Amino acid sequence: MNNWKRYITAWSRYHRSSGFGIHSPYAYQFVRHVWRQPLPYYAYEGIHQLLNTIKAGTTRSQRREMDLISEREARLLFRVTNFFNPQYILQLGAATAVESVAMLEVCHSCRLYLYDPRLEEKTLAIRVLQSQLDRVECYDDASVAVDDLLARGDEMRMVLVNEHVEDTLLKRLLDDRCVLVVRNLDHDEAMRNLYESCCSHMTTGQTYTNNKIAILIPNPKLQREDFLLWLI
Repeated sequence: MNNWKRYITAWSRYHRSSGFGIHSPYAYQFVRHVWRQPLPYYAYEGIHQLLNTIKAGTTRSQRREMDLISEREARLLFRVTNFFNPQYILQLGAATAVESVAMLEVCHSCRLYLYDPRLEEKTLAIRVLQSQLDRVECYDDASVAVDDLLARGDEMRMVLVNEHVEDTLLKRLLDDRCVLVVRNLDHDEAMRNLYESCCSHMTTGQTYTNNKIAILIPNPKLQREDFLLWLI
């Protein structure tokens, strides 16, 4: 979404993010207690310190190139993971692995399937993940990672999409009721197109987005709805 469009929709996004005009009880609870939860969590301080450490040794352009997540999005990612409490998480694209740490902080028994064919080149991500490597399985083939996740059957699973992959893979995940979180919608057209393709594929369930990060919940018990929101 262009900046001027974000400006035009700012009031409606802010208004909706307070719960106004949301009729679905599930969506109301999710917006109020997950998307817009104002209370602090125990993991916030660790996320803050980790991001500050990375920022201290990098420039703004370097942080953008390495896809460093914002603190707001990292906190949201923790809250979403905490809400669904998945036993297995698939991450497509390592970025700086701050996302990985935020998600793994929720439950010390959950496992992360990490797909990134260039992981060996991402020294920062490897350092950040060092203390969690016993809970991480790495892949250089996205389809294999997806197969392994789906093989977990009915256990709760969540997927973080940091970089573009084939939309057919994400549609398989949605069809198997995996919750998806898609990032980088604001500055990557391929990611926006991927998100829109996934939204079009969903016939039930809900999506939540501020057009920077999006959460797709393919719950067949939920009426198909999309919510454009403001993230604090």
